Amino acid sequence: MPSVVFCPCSPLVAAGALVGDVSEMDAVRVEALAAVRRLVDDAPARVLVVGSDAPPAPADERAGGSLSPHGIDVTAGGPDGGLGLTHTIGAWLLDEAGWTGSRSYVHEVHASDLDDAAVLVMADGSARRSERAPGHLDDRAEPFDATIAAALADGDADALGGIDLELADSLLCAGAQAWRTVGDAVSARLHATEGAPVDGSGVEARLHLDDAPLGVGWFVAEWNVS
Repeated sequence: MPSVVFCPCSPLVAAGALVGDVSEMDAVRVEALAAVRRLVDDAPARVLVVGSDAPPAPADERAGGSLSPHGIDVTAGGPDGGLGLTHTIGAWLLDEAGWTGSRSYVHEVHASDLDDAAVLVMADGSARRSERAPGHLDDRAEPFDATIAAALADGDADALGGIDLELADSLLCAGAQAWRTVGDAVSARLHATEGAPVDGSGVEARLHLDDAPLGVGWFVAEWNVS
């Protein structure tokens, strides 16, 4: 079955020197790496790394990125550079997981992509969950993130594809567009497959992490799509 993994895109995922509660940050990294290792264990034909921003073209295994603009001495991916933050974190996760096969960095996914590719979705939730968050506290942030967590846990592609982009933007959500394009692709795949259920039961979903240790919503989840 095609596989989709959802991971946070914060630079702290790849940071060696952690900020705040070390145990909480370790948990985010451990869950993300474990999910990506499971994603590549079956040696898919290629891995698509999905971020909200359009990467430079061509963005294949030669593309790479650096976290030095964020104060972190980490490079990831290939030698050519050019990747932005979200795709660089995805590249780092694939590198750490030992993936040496074909990879592409994209900001859009289509139903047909799910036929031969594993998908790694790099996305953060709201950045306004607490006073220590980058955007400070907004009472709408926690229920917004709860909706995302429920969609990821339930394998609800329609809900993921229906994220309110205006609300997401006001809550400094860095993952809305990436979640939407993957949700739409999975939903289209389920509706187009003869005999496949269209009520969400065509997705076997597991939510491994739903937390906001620094006031930013972070999720790690896995979907297997029928």
